[in-house]
Amino acid sequence: MSNDSYARISFLRPHDGDTVDFEAGYIRHLEWHRQANDPWTWFGWTVWAGERQRWFVYATFNRTPAELDSAVDPAGDERDNIVNVTPHGAFLGSALFRYLPDASRGSGEPSASTRVELTTVDLQPGGEGSFERALNERQPSLQGETLWFRMIAGGPAPRYLRLRPRANFSALLDSIEEQALPLPIATSTTVKSTIEILSLRPAMCYGLKEKRS
Repeated sequence: MSNDSYARISFLRPHDGDTVDFEAGYIRHLEWHRQANDPWTWFGWTVWAGERQRWFVYATFNRTPAELDSAVDPAGDERDNIVNVTPHGAFLGSALFRYLPDASRGSGEPSASTRVELTTVDLQPGGEGSFERALNERQPSLQGETLWFRMIAGGPAPRYLRLRPRANFSALLDSIEEQALPLPIATSTTVKSTIEILSLRPAMCYGLKEKRS
């Protein structure tokens, strides 16, 4: 796996009482991507557990810098978003992340599993080196698919994300008590960590059908 693998992860919050129209509008927007022959894959999840419950997460993974430079018709994408999505929801953050293969188990793109655990870790400035070294040392002991990402732009830094796709709640709960962060690094460098559970929304994904098991 090349180190040149990036993910764009973004959040949308449906307006209160407008969830049905929001989802319909987003699905119409995905049709724009089909009509534009977008070669990228887009995941769509709803936050099932967390302070951002019912927010929508959309993301694309394994993008190279060249691909990021050549996204399909950004102006047309924005116009269609304004027509179909923004009347029913608010864009509340979009960030670019670099995949950390030496800290992960899996590829730079998560499996299209029913559930995924999303852990967000904010560190004290200057803690990146020791944190990543600890993640790399712990990599051989990882149980199941575990993907780590370092934020490049889009929020407070330094920030890291961990994705752990799981087939169902039973599999997720079996592993959720596994130590999330390497100690003592977690204690000495972490400002805040948050764990959320996301539910995959197949109808609000693009290009995943052939990837689902």
